[in-house]
Amino acid sequence: MKRVQIQFAFTLIFALIFVKINAYHNSSGSKPTSPDVLNYADFKEIFRDDFNQDKLNTTNWQVGDNLIRPFTNQYQLYTKDNIQIKDGNLIISAQHNPTSHNGKIYEYTGGYLDSNFTTGIKFKYGYTEARIKLPQLVALDSSEPAFWALPDDYSRWPFSVELDIMEYSTVWTKDNKPYVFNTLIYGIRHQDQTNCTIYYRAPPLKLDFTQYHTYGMLWTEKEVTMYIDGIAHFTYVGNDPSNNSQVNCPIVIPNKNFFLILDFAVQQKQAKPEHYPKQMYVDYVRVLKPKQK
Repeated sequence: MKRVQIQFAFTLIFALIFVKINAYHNSSGSKPTSPDVLNYADFKEIFRDDFNQDKLNTTNWQVGDNLIRPFTNQYQLYTKDNIQIKDGNLIISAQHNPTSHNGKIYEYTGGYLDSNFTTGIKFKYGYTEARIKLPQLVALDSSEPAFWALPDDYSRWPFSVELDIMEYSTVWTKDNKPYVFNTLIYGIRHQDQTNCTIYYRAPPLKLDFTQYHTYGMLWTEKEVTMYIDGIAHFTYVGNDPSNNSQVNCPIVIPNKNFFLILDFAVQQKQAKPEHYPKQMYVDYVRVLKPKQK
């Protein structure tokens, strides 16, 4: 509890400085209406998992075992051995562990769980956050732990909407150093199947990732705002133009139920056995809804 109080104090001080020097936080173009500093008193909690039990609560989460995610540059096989509960944390691992599955050898394995097809949480609008401690990455590291969300009818993925609340990587950076990203991805939407895939990624953020931080998302009918330690980092505003110059499709804010995902992937580019094993520690996950006024 003491460490949480100390972190909150530093966050509050930083937030006051942030508000003073910023008229409003960065956005996709239009001025956001989401607050620069989240007031938790405006919300009520509708879901929480503190991972304080001896085993994972499988009424909240399903674990990917021998799971492969197609249409990605990922190099790993997700296995249940990379998910564990210890000392009040969900620990999601990635490791160099050559494993045979369906006649193919996967050099790396990672951990994956989500709340779909469970009695856990699916939500439309509101605020969600996770308190996470990330591993130290080196330059040209292939690790990619993430906290993200997909629609509960995700059969069209990756040509649907994807909300990356926290994605930690060196692969997508120009200097090959570790940063946290937030991303809004939305896909084919037109009846003529015109490819309208937008990859709108907020500016990367550099932190001491080996310490716990909260990574959150406030989702309304008109905006999606990403928060780090309760402070707004970036807002995607509906109908703003995309930052992808190759297509002419405005930002679309999703309006269907989403489920949550936590995973530790390995990108094929730059993967090296000496980078592993690595772990992501998750203290809690929760979802909040605005209080009725």
